[in-house]
Amino acid sequence: MLHPYISALKSKVKEEFEAEITAWLAKEVSMNSTMKLNVNVEAIATKPTSAMLHLTEGKEELLQMLGPGLQSVSHVVTVYSCKGGVGKSTIAVNLAYELAARGGRVGLLDLDIYGPSLPLLVDPKDTAVRPSPSGPGMVYPINHEGVKLLSLGYVSSQSGVPGSGKESGTAVMRGPLVGKVVTQLLKSTDWGDLDVLLLDLPPGTGDVQLAVLQQLQISGAVAVTTPSKLAISDTRKGIEMFTSLGVPTISVVENMSFFEGDGKRYYPFGDTSEMCALDGHHTIRVPISQTTNSSIDNSVPFCLSRGQESKLELEAFGQLADTVTEFLLKFQYGQRDEIVGKVHFGSAKESFDLSTATMELGRDERFVVRFYSESGATQKQISPPDLRARDPKNGNVLRTISPEPTNTDVKIHQSNAKVSPSNQPKRVLKQGIYGFRVEWADGATIIYSTAAIATASGGTVVK
Repeated sequence: MLHPYISALKSKVKEEFEAEITAWLAKEVSMNSTMKLNVNVEAIATKPTSAMLHLTEGKEELLQMLGPGLQSVSHVVTVYSCKGGVGKSTIAVNLAYELAARGGRVGLLDLDIYGPSLPLLVDPKDTAVRPSPSGPGMVYPINHEGVKLLSLGYVSSQSGVPGSGKESGTAVMRGPLVGKVVTQLLKSTDWGDLDVLLLDLPPGTGDVQLAVLQQLQISGAVAVTTPSKLAISDTRKGIEMFTSLGVPTISVVENMSFFEGDGKRYYPFGDTSEMCALDGHHTIRVPISQTTNSSIDNSVPFCLSRGQESKLELEAFGQLADTVTEFLLKFQYGQRDEIVGKVHFGSAKESFDLSTATMELGRDERFVVRFYSESGATQKQISPPDLRARDPKNGNVLRTISPEPTNTDVKIHQSNAKVSPSNQPKRVLKQGIYGFRVEWADGATIIYSTAAIATASGGTVVK
């Protein structure tokens, strides 16, 4: 069970029960004062289901999209970086074992198709990928010390997939094949019951990232950077991209940030604490150390070995795990921090929280959008050609369509453009908590941010 306050809750329940039982025994039963009462409290985890089922109306479509292998995974969290060589995979694997140490049911999928590194970071004795009876072509992940693992590097080199196998060379693949490999690793793996599945993405914002965002509902992401102006600048762009696609960044990890010696803390690459605040995102600073390097060389993550020499590293990952678990708990029950903004329409003073937006297809094949506030709600409509002509990140018009005159007394943003087959939407799904996935009849799948939807609805977005 993954819960940020599970230890405190168990202690409180234990304390309250012991006090109540002791008082009852003293009143109703002749109890020897020297006797000591001890109550044992255990937390029993329920079978997990996708957190998105609580936040979307298209439950059947969501389950179909997830497939049998992901239906019992509560949360999917990506670990990403916009620069290579920042230690992203090291952060991902240690976060997985830190969450597992807290009682979480955790999986880790290495999606760095071009150069899988998980087999170098974790070297299980048994690396056989075995078939699962849950469906044709389904396989079990490797269970090592309480974390379920899978990587292209664990797959047999005889599989025919470029780059498979621990000793294989660099994978050379074009975009379509990359998408197929990502889909196979994600949906052909029987992950079983998981509180969280971590995805170690390759650096950048290419085919793998787009394939993941188009196929999965991501609860949140962890960004990894190093203390340099260039890396932090790129991290800002990554945060903006993920947010615009409906994935909030939970925390930013500044890796190789400092080291300690002679009772002092030194910053070999400069103290970038102010610059690395990154617009209010929670930042964790991880030291550069021989401990980390040794754990990589020995293929034993320090959050698994938990040696005394890893005190600083374990403190940092403890903070990161606290941040992630608290975010996921809020997400599970529909609570989220106000980081998206608000929207207002026309001259009305009332504003609506963007994170409350809902969108569905109406009977006339227009999009019906609703926004909510503490005092009320408003409903708008968007024509399919109008939405298709807009930037999915901000809602700005990219190409012109022929609008019809609108009645300013009716709070609906409409268009008179005829819906061509390529502009006919097939279905709409909630994408994370800050966006919507629209599948079009011509085969295109586009993720629109709630800000884009609000703008297309005729509103003005205020961050």
